[in-house]
Amino acid sequence: MLDIHITRELLRAVTRRELPMSVVTRLGLSHLMNLCPHCRHEIAAWQREQGATAADYTGVLQALPRVIEEEIPRVEADRRRGARDLKKLLSVSPPERLPLIRRSRSHFRGVSLTTFLLQESWMCIPRNPPEAYHMAELAQAVALHSPGSPRVADLSALATAHMGNARKAQGELKSAEELFVFARYLMTHEGVTDTEVCAEIDWLEGALRKEQRRFVLAEELLTRAVTLFGLVGAEERIASVLMTLSAMYFHRGLPTEAAETVQRALGKISLKADPRLYLCGRLNLSLYLTEAGKHEDGDRLLAEDASLYNEYGDDWLLLRRTWLLGKIAAGRGQIEVAEDRLREARDGFIVRGVGYDAAMVSLDLALLYLTEKRTAKVKQLAEEMLPIFEAQDVHREAVSALILFQDAAHREVATIASVKKLAAYLRDARTDPSLKFGKAS
Repeated sequence: MLDIHITRELLRAVTRRELPMSVVTRLGLSHLMNLCPHCRHEIAAWQREQGATAADYTGVLQALPRVIEEEIPRVEADRRRGARDLKKLLSVSPPERLPLIRRSRSHFRGVSLTTFLLQESWMCIPRNPPEAYHMAELAQAVALHSPGSPRVADLSALATAHMGNARKAQGELKSAEELFVFARYLMTHEGVTDTEVCAEIDWLEGALRKEQRRFVLAEELLTRAVTLFGLVGAEERIASVLMTLSAMYFHRGLPTEAAETVQRALGKISLKADPRLYLCGRLNLSLYLTEAGKHEDGDRLLAEDASLYNEYGDDWLLLRRTWLLGKIAAGRGQIEVAEDRLREARDGFIVRGVGYDAAMVSLDLALLYLTEKRTAKVKQLAEEMLPIFEAQDVHREAVSALILFQDAAHREVATIASVKKLAAYLRDARTDPSLKFGKAS
C-alpha cells in the first residue's frame, strides 16, 4: 500500500508547470484506491458496472495481452539495436561520436541507446565527471535525432538533467543550474509526462540545490522525488533519494534528522541486490550518529558490519571507515588510536590523489592536537600538507584557505575555532570553486 499524498508542494509544481497535472491525478486516484475503503469500493463498483454495460470495455481488456505480446518483440529489437550502436559509438574516439550521431540516418537512434548512454553517464559520475557529461550529451543528441520515438521529450529533458548533474560534479554550479533551467523548459513546453522522469529530474536538481546550500528548495525537490518514485513503485530509487536527503540534513548541521532519514533509506535497500549502496548507507548512519554525539552507537554499527567491509568494501569505503574510526576514537578520548586511524586515512587519501578528503582528515588531526595542546604536532602537520596543495581536486580558493591554516600553525596561533571554521568552509567549497573563505554557511 502506497503511503503517499497530494501535497501543496506538488500542486505548486503543477501551477509553476514543473509537473503535468496527470501526475497529480494519478497520485490522487492511487491514494483513494489504496487508503480510502469507501473510494476503493465505489471505484470497484463503477468498474463492475462498466464491465457489465460496455462491450468495448471488456474488449479492451481482452485485447491487452495481445497488444503486449506484439509490443515485446519491438522493445527487444530496440534493445539489441541499442546495445550494438553503443558498442560502435564507444569504439570511436570521443570527438568523433557526436558528428557520427548527427550525420547517421538509420543508426544511433531510439529509446534503448539513449537509456544505455544515460546509464554510462551515471556510472562515470564518481570517477570521471567530464566523461559523465560527454555520455549525457551523447544521450541528448540521440534523443533529439529520434523524432519517431514517443519518448523524445522525456528523454531529452532527462539527458539535459544528467548533463547538469555532471557539471555539478565538476564544481561548475552555474553551468549546472543553466542546464536544469533548460530541462525544466523542456518539461513545460515539450509535454514531458513520464512520472519517473519527473522524479529523477527532481532528485538530480535537489542534489544541485543541496550543493548550492539552497536547503529549503533542495528539501522540497527531494521530498517530491520520493513521492513520485513512490507513485511508480520504484523502491530502490526512493532509497537513493533518501540518501541524498539525509546528506542534505547533515550538510545543514542536523545529524539527528540525517540519521533518521538514512534509516528510512536502509529499510528499502536490499543487501543482496545492492551491497555497496547498503554499506554506504550504514557507513553514513554511523557517521551521523557519531556527529550527533552517539559515539558508542556509531562504533557498534561499524563493528557489526566488519564482515561486510571485508567482503564488499572498496578503497573509498574502507578509507572512510578508517577515518570514522579515528573520529569515534577521538570522541571517546582514545587519543593514540584516534591519531593512528586518522593518519592512516589521511595518507591513504593522499596516495590516491583525493586531496579534499586528505585536507579534511588533516583538520580532524589538527583538532585532536589542539585539544591536547600539542602545538609541535600541529606544526608538523602543517609542514606535511604539500601533497594536498598539489592534488588536482583541491581548487585555488581552497588551497589559499589551507595556506592560511599552515601559516597560523607555524606561528602557533591556530585555534580550535579557526580550524572548525576552515573545515566548514571546505565542506561547502568542495563543489563550488567560486566560494571564498569566510563565505561558507
